[in-house]
Amino acid sequence: MNFFKRLFSSKKTHDVNQPENKINAVFSDEYFHKRYTEHDITEDAVVVDGCLKMVEGYFVDNQLDRKVVIPINHPINLDQVVNDGMGFQLYCNAFKLPDNQAVFFLAFAFSEFLINNYGFKLYKDSEPEFPLRSMTLKYNHNGAVLSLYPFEYALKVLKNESTFENLLNRLSGQIKTMPKVKDDFNQLWGLSEKETK
Repeated sequence: MNFFKRLFSSKKTHDVNQPENKINAVFSDEYFHKRYTEHDITEDAVVVDGCLKMVEGYFVDNQLDRKVVIPINHPINLDQVVNDGMGFQLYCNAFKLPDNQAVFFLAFAFSEFLINNYGFKLYKDSEPEFPLRSMTLKYNHNGAVLSLYPFEYALKVLKNESTFENLLNRLSGQIKTMPKVKDDFNQLWGLSEKETK
């Protein structure tokens, strides 16, 4: 069975209230399973816990009150660690951690939030288009798949090119309007419901 893959890219510009329902590619299940391997984030519980503790430590060390009390990794809180206080990247550097660790901590914290609160799944991509796309989050709704790249997006947030809250708002709009694969497939090929039964 074929399913549609919808790429969620922050490079696209559109009104949050009018999300796009554009189909970017059609993959067979066989190709999808060959290219993508599901990664159970709970297997990295120690790593995820470490990421969340770094975020929590940032609030404590900078004497900041979280805008959202629970969970610690709410996108608004993640934006806060980037923008308020000394800045998350400098905070990580103070622990003699390289710049890419700040990206890693934010990406994993954000991924854990989307997995637990929206039902996304994390996958390893064996054929990434770019190095920061080796891991991808996917949300499957009746065969239509919404994809995003947590490492790439976390870097954009650290560079002040976007925010996690903005992405969350866009995702919420996209999820509400995700198409049904059968309907879109029929529309793509100009088939009526009668012809597909």
